[in-house]
Amino acid sequence: EIRCIGEKLSCDFERMPPEFTNRNHAMSWIMELCKRQELRQLVRECMAKDRFTYRHCLGVALLSYAIGAWSGMEEESLRELAVAGFLHDIGKLKIHHSILKKAGPLTQDEFSEMSLHTLTGFEMLRGIPGLTERQALVALQHHEREDGSGYPFGIDGGKISEFSKAVAIADLFHSRISERVYERPMSFYQVIREIYETKSGQFDARLVRCFVSKWMSLTLHREVLLSNGQIGRIVKLHADDLIHPMVKSRGRLFDIRKSKLEIVDLTGGSPYVRSV
Repeated sequence: EIRCIGEKLSCDFERMPPEFTNRNHAMSWIMELCKRQELRQLVRECMAKDRFTYRHCLGVALLSYAIGAWSGMEEESLRELAVAGFLHDIGKLKIHHSILKKAGPLTQDEFSEMSLHTLTGFEMLRGIPGLTERQALVALQHHEREDGSGYPFGIDGGKISEFSKAVAIADLFHSRISERVYERPMSFYQVIREIYETKSGQFDARLVRCFVSKWMSLTLHREVLLSNGQIGRIVKLHADDLIHPMVKSRGRLFDIRKSKLEIVDLTGGSPYVRSV
């Protein structure tokens, strides 16, 4: 069943360049982890309670692995990171179903309860044999932010673990591109741009640059949908402005840094592009 749901994740990643993430390594480690008696029941409970949370955890595991690999982590650390990404939201098992499935903004009280999943998850994982302290810390810290604006403790970047910083980016990215009960998915490009421009102060600057640089390099020579409805092709990236490349469309070159045109998304399997 884990393998089956992992394969269903392809609809989340179908618009990404094929090199975006190595699913095989991360999935094999997660499947190995779930064979252990200590975690098997937790995984089953997560699947039974909220299918979206379970699918999201798999997506975050794959993305965390990619971010760690691109930032130069060693293989053993990547293994730990993928598993930590998979378990980051395990504390949601203790959150009431009505809050997890609410199709609208949370009230202050509901948000306070939801935020407890970080503390609960940490307590659930720290005592499990075979899991490391830094894996448990990811459950606690993945909503903390570099500028101290996160939760549950509002700590700044100097106190956040490297694993937690990588998972925080993966968590936001996968949440934004996913269909949720209260929000439609955003395009990949829009989320990358949000992380690069408006969320950069909240995430580790080195990891953000690494993530965006790699992602944009994989889009080079791929077709994109422009804001005027035309299809273009990315032909050059700017080292000082990763998110606004040179695009060629209908024989003309456009520097997105200076043009009124904007990139909407990659073309291909995008539901957003099909709707346009």
